[in-house]
Amino acid sequence: MCMKYISIITCLALTLLSNFSVADVDCPAAKISNIQVQKTVIYVYPEGQQWHMVGNIDGPGVKEMYSALLAAQISGKKVILRYPDGYDCSAYDLTIPANMVRTYND
Repeated sequence: MCMKYISIITCLALTLLSNFSVADVDCPAAKISNIQVQKTVIYVYPEGQQWHMVGNIDGPGVKEMYSALLAAQISGKKVILRYPDGYDCSAYDLTIPANMVRTYND
């Protein structure tokens, strides 16, 4: 009997938590015009957009995102940068780090 209530409570809790998920913002696919590496931070300038922060150099996944950006820039491939919900891809923003970099083969 107790296990039944625990199962029901767990299901309700998971349902409520899933409703609080936050959608990220994917900036439009673009080729990389410029990459700027400073002592502690990396920035990127996709074609047709503004400067964006990739992240702090010692942040999780930042070196891997930097590597993907360099490869895309060298090969002329497009990338999508993903940022937290509410991010304005058309704005000049050097304060919010990227959550993800996706490269394209086309």
